[in-house]
Amino acid sequence: MNDTVTYMFVIDGLCCDRAETAVQRLLEALPGVHRAHVSVVAARAVVDADPATVRAVVLTAALAAAGYPAHLQTL
Repeated sequence: MNDTVTYMFVIDGLCCDRAETAVQRLLEALPGVHRAHVSVVAARAVVDADPATVRAVVLTAALAAAGYPAHLQTL
């Protein structure tokens, strides 16, 4: 059974509901991501993922490549 870790990111550039949806879809399409919740109001994403498959640095890089610079926030 795989473990799940929760990552929280502060995301720059979230400006509207479309961006929120796009970022959620982007994150959930990555291998190892079980669930992503993105909030444009909070400028944050909470991601549940398998740490053996995907690490925070990969998620951060994917967000940056899509035009949404982000950094991991300590829970």
